[in-house]
Amino acid sequence: MNITILGQGAIGLLWYHQLAKDASNHVSLMCSARVESAPLITTFTDINNQTTNRALILTTNDTLHNAELILLCVKSYHVATALLPIAKQINANATVIFCHNGMLDFKQFASLTQPCYALLTTHGSKRVKPFHAQHTGLGHNDLGLLSGDQAETVQNEIVRTLSKALPSLTLSDNIKEKQWLKLAINCVINPITAIDNIENGQLLSNTYDTEIEALLNEIVAVARYKGIILSSSELKMQGLTVAKNTKKNCSSMRSDILQHRKTEIDYINGYIINIAKEAGIPVPENERLLQQVKDLEI
Repeated sequence: MNITILGQGAIGLLWYHQLAKDASNHVSLMCSARVESAPLITTFTDINNQTTNRALILTTNDTLHNAELILLCVKSYHVATALLPIAKQINANATVIFCHNGMLDFKQFASLTQPCYALLTTHGSKRVKPFHAQHTGLGHNDLGLLSGDQAETVQNEIVRTLSKALPSLTLSDNIKEKQWLKLAINCVINPITAIDNIENGQLLSNTYDTEIEALLNEIVAVARYKGIILSSSELKMQGLTVAKNTKKNCSSMRSDILQHRKTEIDYINGYIINIAKEAGIPVPENERLLQQVKDLEI
């Protein structure tokens, strides 16, 4: 497939290297505007700690227009600014896949006529340095249609391509629930690891049990208000499983704090807080974590 990836962060580079392994894929990378010059090669360290270099193919106007698949691997707060300026250049027959953390108001992308999907992953990846990513933990991908219609043959090809590149993958007919599951896990792992400056695996300590349970109880109450039924005990089990599988990983929010970058807290715990205000549901744990992360951003 002809594939364009937007974003040169840990997840964007993970998908770039995994998809480019298949010679039948033609993969290009579109870097953010802040990248003044990109190298000729990009480096990847796989799950077995083997490091390889690969030629960096940058997206041109032609490769963007010919792309059959576009993966948006940018921060939540960059999705609109990355996608909307190029929307008219995207082929009408292309498929757009959103890979960001957190939750967005999808109404701002209503002008897109292409089929749009959400892709949720629990694979761990970290940026070692610019244009060098490391696959730090095995996980699972969930893919689900957000808007538009797509022929089954095309959908099957997309599923095969993504599954082969980074297994395993499930095509979900209830991606909204999957998004809430991912959001709940992110609401726990990201802020706590950022605030305490710890690797994901350290959340397995009993020290965090009370904090995690209180946080998840708030999220379950807010999700119920939106018609999503979740179980705090199941969420805790899934969250700790992710922490175990990515135990040596530096969460994206912790990485942002360490690199003095803006975090996605407004789209993760902040999203919970905004809905809670609308519903009149108290969420003191989420509010506390958001404020502590905001304090670290300063």
